[in-house]
Amino acid sequence: MKKIKIIFKTTIDFIIFSIFYIFIKIFNFLSLKIRLKISEFIGVLLFYLIPKGRKLSYRNLNLILNEQNSFNYSEKKIKEIAIKSYKNTAKSFLLPFWIYEYFENFLPKIYNSELLEKLKSENGRIILVTSHFGFFHASLFSTRNDAMFIPIRIISNKFIESYMDKICFKNNMTYFPEQNYKSFLKNKNSKGVFVLLSDVRKPDGDKITFFGLPTTNSGFPAYFSKKENILIVIIHNEVDENNICHIFIDKVIHPANYKNRHEIMKSILAEYEKIILKLPEQWFWFQDRWRDGI
Repeated sequence: MKKIKIIFKTTIDFIIFSIFYIFIKIFNFLSLKIRLKISEFIGVLLFYLIPKGRKLSYRNLNLILNEQNSFNYSEKKIKEIAIKSYKNTAKSFLLPFWIYEYFENFLPKIYNSELLEKLKSENGRIILVTSHFGFFHASLFSTRNDAMFIPIRIISNKFIESYMDKICFKNNMTYFPEQNYKSFLKNKNSKGVFVLLSDVRKPDGDKITFFGLPTTNSGFPAYFSKKENILIVIIHNEVDENNICHIFIDKVIHPANYKNRHEIMKSILAEYEKIILKLPEQWFWFQDRWRDGI
């Protein structure tokens, strides 16, 4: 019975991969501008086809923008922000399939790059924390020539996972399953950049407030920084109307200046709050970030 289940899953996975592969191949034949337009269309389509995600986006936007920060946005304005967020999200998630081509044709602009280069040269190891904002993969443009160590969520479809492996920053990126931090820590003394996402709720994570509301968050970036005495660079990118990424070095956190990892986490999330409130349409609002009250 177990063998039959494995064969059945493998067959289904291969069918899904085949459809996915054909779509990506056709997609990559199109011009870059058309790809971006199609990506936006997919985002809008998903907004209307997934009621749960749409409801969650509305709830989060009202909660943070209206209730917590008194923006007093109308239902129309909230819907407009949510749709723009979905458009941006779709473009961001499809970007890895043609990221090198994107960099060549839509050259990102990096601000305060001298500071980042100085930090890398002086420290050997740095932690780069990013969030689900803008074309978040594109923030890696600033460290594209450095050795990078990245925990990622492994895709259950082995065929898609294998394909994704081929299109990553293959020459200088080492990645690990998201839950397998022991493998990640084996490289803790390696020179390079440790890239970590730090704006998602973790059911078993550290308790903290985000936008003044109780939630949980992965404490690993702060733990890793404090334990190994590695400075943290908070980075994000904003996408303009021409789909050009503007990459900003937001803040440098020296762990020695903080009592514990909780204080470091608070500092990171406080920076994210400012970034998100400035351009709310570029954050991914369908995340199940604050569970109570949904």
